[in-house]
Amino acid sequence: MTVGDGGAAPPVDVRLAVPAGVAWAVLVVALPWSAGRQLVVLAGLAVVLLAAGAVAAVAGRGGRGVGPPGAAGTGAEAWAEAGAGACVGASTGPLSPSGPLRRPRASRATAVATLVLVTAGLAGLLLGAAAARADDRWPPAVLDLQGRVVTIEGTATARIVPGSTTAELDVGLVEVGGRAVWRGDSSLFLLGPRVSGPTVEIGQAVRVLVSLLPVERGDPHPWAAASRGPLRAGTEAEGVEAVANGLRGAFRDAVAEMPGDGGALLPGLALGDTSAVPDDLREAMETASLTHLTAVSGSNCAVLVALVMLVGGALRVPRVVRIGVSCVVLLAFLVLVTPDASILRATVMALVVLVHLAAARPVSGLPVVALAVTGLLLADPWLARDVGFALSVLATAGLVVLARPLAAELARVLPTPIALGLAVPAAAQLACQPVLLLLEPSLPVHGVVANVLAEPAAPVATVAGLLVCVTAPWAPGLAELVARVAWVPASWVGAVARTVAAWPGARLEWSDGPAGVAVLVVASALVAAVVLTPRGLRARRLLGVALVAALVVPAGAAVGARLGERAGVPDDWVVVQCDVGQGDAVLVRSAGRVALIDVGDDEEALAGCLHRFGVDEVDLLVFTHFDTDHVGAVGVVAGSVGTVLVGAPGRPADVAVVDGLRAGGAEIVPVTAGARGVLGDLAWSVLWPVDPEASGNDASVVTAWRPTAGCVTGCASLLALGDLGEAAQRRLLSTPAGEEAVGPVDVVKVSHHGSADQHAELYRRAPARVAMIGVGRENGYGHPTDDALALVGGAVVARTDLDGDAAVTVRGAPRDDGAAAELRLWRRRRG
Repeated sequence: MTVGDGGAAPPVDVRLAVPAGVAWAVLVVALPWSAGRQLVVLAGLAVVLLAAGAVAAVAGRGGRGVGPPGAAGTGAEAWAEAGAGACVGASTGPLSPSGPLRRPRASRATAVATLVLVTAGLAGLLLGAAAARADDRWPPAVLDLQGRVVTIEGTATARIVPGSTTAELDVGLVEVGGRAVWRGDSSLFLLGPRVSGPTVEIGQAVRVLVSLLPVERGDPHPWAAASRGPLRAGTEAEGVEAVANGLRGAFRDAVAEMPGDGGALLPGLALGDTSAVPDDLREAMETASLTHLTAVSGSNCAVLVALVMLVGGALRVPRVVRIGVSCVVLLAFLVLVTPDASILRATVMALVVLVHLAAARPVSGLPVVALAVTGLLLADPWLARDVGFALSVLATAGLVVLARPLAAELARVLPTPIALGLAVPAAAQLACQPVLLLLEPSLPVHGVVANVLAEPAAPVATVAGLLVCVTAPWAPGLAELVARVAWVPASWVGAVARTVAAWPGARLEWSDGPAGVAVLVVASALVAAVVLTPRGLRARRLLGVALVAALVVPAGAAVGARLGERAGVPDDWVVVQCDVGQGDAVLVRSAGRVALIDVGDDEEALAGCLHRFGVDEVDLLVFTHFDTDHVGAVGVVAGSVGTVLVGAPGRPADVAVVDGLRAGGAEIVPVTAGARGVLGDLAWSVLWPVDPEASGNDASVVTAWRPTAGCVTGCASLLALGDLGEAAQRRLLSTPAGEEAVGPVDVVKVSHHGSADQHAELYRRAPARVAMIGVGRENGYGHPTDDALALVGGAVVARTDLDGDAAVTVRGAPRDDGAAAELRLWRRRRG
């Protein structure tokens, strides 16, 4: 079938995809369970396996000699013939003069039983592989050390630069008190690596003091730890890894002077190194649904194989030789870019395709995807819960199943090249969106357009970038010239991302709860069903009606919820904690005047919160310190701020934030302990820092807010602690400002997102009625900790990860002790 010919979609063979998908789902659910529960599941799968085998055997014997000649009689034959019925979009037209060939009931029963048999067997195989390797993945000797400080030795699996917040290591040794307690091979996710010297390269030996953290059994990383000492680098990589490091280093030198977004994106497009991508560009790529172009993805493998095959064909190289060269190039590329889930999946699938081609066997897209997924899950069952792996597989499945029929539908009203260009990103987006919704509760309105504009440039940047990598060690001049060529398409990708992200309505808010995900899954399935169902059938029209209903009803509900959003917000709020993810943004209002303490780093989230609570102008902005999760979204309020209280800027980026606010007309006021002022009927005072040159978490600007003597309505007290750590909190209590101002309060903004780094005496001397914690859902830091929650155990806790925005309202005049008469807490998610 050619695009636009009006024919039916080609049949899609799902016989292997169904068992692989079900087995994958079993792993997703069962991996976090205990060994005992997994054994119960395995026993249940064994029972299903035996029952399905018995049904297949009995039905197979009963089907012999029944029905038209050629009807299936054995399980294998039925499984093969079931392809016609198991192929999505298969034609149901006549196959003989007497009408359609009807499979006898025994044959159909055999096919179903065989499907169940294969599914149960595959699920049992994968879960059994995971259970058998549980002790290797979580050695009992290491599990017993969770919560303790140990020394680990291993190698870096990705570059670790000074200032990195996380690192991934291959661990080979664990020591306690200088004594080895475990030797083996495992992976570790390290929080807060302290790199004081030069960058640690891939494969380089490292040694570091850490405290082991508990992890769930289903996590992609078997171990997690928090750094408790400097990361000491040892011997550098040898052999193939040393060669790869040399190529990467030569590439970085060649592109070091490349300016702008092109220079930031090119290392990622060629080698997967995203360390140079600034936060604002990363956010623009996410908004425009171009995140997959930030770094190397599975499409790079397809580009390389296609290039080798095309060039080899033009040079009349035998097919077997071309296939062999393609395999070598793929494996070399895998070593060069360091494999993630997407690259692993794409490489395995490409190798399977190449083997099929070498054997002159026909290649079908979906079975190849299913075979690659099965092989990877058998090698590493914990990939099942890796979001990147899931997105990669779904995108590929969407392309091989939907791209061609969707292009045929679009070609009815659009020119064929445009139809093809739209169909590819639309198919991938359709397949991935339900999973993407779990990461970001919104839909990319212009995502398909952005991909159509940016995708053609990505392969050019990738291939040119790889040429830079290969030529840089021996021909730096040529490499620099090629780098300039590669910079152009990389810059185009960045320009598309920023432009599309700035368009009105770039993302449509959507619920990421079970109902929202279910609606999106149903809508995606209906789109696929409509596309794959031949035109002219009544079923297609019914599916179209169902699709419209599935989209119109929730869309109308979403619009209604948006319109009614502000109506549900209390209009007499005095303190609001905005849900900006893993960051802080707290609003304070008194007598019509508004203060904002920090802004978080999610511009869309902050803008939404300000809109909901009717804040157009900020009279007083307080920056506790200059970490990105506290100042990253400053662009939302730039130009609408009166006065800004700041500590000492420590980096050029901090100065740039202050200069931007000053350019927008704000008055900048550096403050230390003792500074005072008034906001409406609230008096504020700065309790910390005492050192005017200090910066960082322990230099957070801590403010206390108390009602003035004339306050009559909306009078509530607040203690905002920024990210102050335990040692600084202890010192604060001994300062004159701390001794004077620290006391019982109505609201406390808990320090550092509820980390364990708290001083209990501070919270004992400042008991609060409401405790606010700004924290991101499923953050990798374990915030808020049980210890922090215990410190505010007498307060009602408002957490942004559970409650969303939270607002405090006040009823009545303040009491004699200055506390609010009656506080009420409104939560966006709980009402």
